[in-house]
Amino acid sequence: MLKRIIIGPGYPLRGGISESNQALNNVFNKNGYGSSKIISYSLQYPNSLFPGKTQKVDTIDHKVAPALSLINTLNPLSWYNTARWIIAYQPDYVIVRYWHPYFAFCLSFIASLLRKHSIPVIAWVDNIYPHDSIIFQKILSSFFVRSFDRFLVMSNSVRDILIEDFNISKCQIVNSPHPIYNVFGKKIDKKTARNKIGIKQIDKKMPLNKNRYILFFGLVRKYKGLDLLLDVMALDIIQSLNIKLIIAGEFYHSKGPYLKKINLLGIKDRVIIHDFYIHNDDVSHYFSASDLIVQPYLSATQSGVSMIAYNFDKPMLLTNVGGLSDYVNHGVDGYIVEPNVQSIALALKDFYMNDREEGFSNMVKSKKSLYDWKNMANQFDILSKKNHNNV
Repeated sequence: MLKRIIIGPGYPLRGGISESNQALNNVFNKNGYGSSKIISYSLQYPNSLFPGKTQKVDTIDHKVAPALSLINTLNPLSWYNTARWIIAYQPDYVIVRYWHPYFAFCLSFIASLLRKHSIPVIAWVDNIYPHDSIIFQKILSSFFVRSFDRFLVMSNSVRDILIEDFNISKCQIVNSPHPIYNVFGKKIDKKTARNKIGIKQIDKKMPLNKNRYILFFGLVRKYKGLDLLLDVMALDIIQSLNIKLIIAGEFYHSKGPYLKKINLLGIKDRVIIHDFYIHNDDVSHYFSASDLIVQPYLSATQSGVSMIAYNFDKPMLLTNVGGLSDYVNHGVDGYIVEPNVQSIALALKDFYMNDREEGFSNMVKSKKSLYDWKNMANQFDILSKKNHNNV
């Protein structure tokens, strides 16, 4: 029976990385599978570096085992004490979650101490470089990368960066797709969901499928292309199809420019903004209320939002950047388009004019088994047993 440690954010820290750490931890702790603990952060980011309103969730499911909040990213003594705690615990291996160079020194220090005591460490890499570039990002990430001899990534784009920028051999890297988020409940009927989030059907004589809503979900950041989607919403064809846009998520940059653009484009009556962090219990309402999940990203590696869409059997419109194309078969269960106004608009036109929702949704449902957490858990166990001596 294997004992494992996951180093990364866990409850009460919020966000997709925390949620996915908890999901993997839950699989490892199921009967017959061994055990796992999450070692999280007592201080993840200083408040001055965190663009959101809060780093923590307000409520936690009572069934969730609490993470051990041992690491203060600004206190090297906590790094040392964390490594000593893990060494005393004697796990079979340790998974270290990495998504931003800010954590490079802290995590590479811990990993190096563990390796000196012959504890296998696996880097679980979301991103090597941040979505918003920072100074010295390659130098910082190199400190992290050279502290590991095995990596699990969730997209070909991250794998390629490890190979091309850091000379990591292919045999040291396993690519396992991001599993489906399964903590947000079940799909509910569309009419009820729309009422839950305050959307009322103005023309009650109009069929439900003629009241059309697309969803832009998650933290609003520049690389996610909301500007581009607003330009799409201003097109005559989009207005004639009665398509409305739901924006659900906290703005990580100033909301002002987006509101100004909405007013200038004259689309205020067709854009619904819920500009706050969406709690787990409410996520199902937004996805169930929508016909199509639209991610007009300008850059990406993989997407947690796509994995929420899979949970609710929702078709997606994704741009052809990073690893997003891994999730959708164009024209079969969704769309992969170029990140420009015309391509996105043509896909939306095809989706609604040809009534694609039901057919695409059924195809999404048929693919869900490909994104099971057990698949990723097994990949970690296999990777932990590989014999790699050098980075």
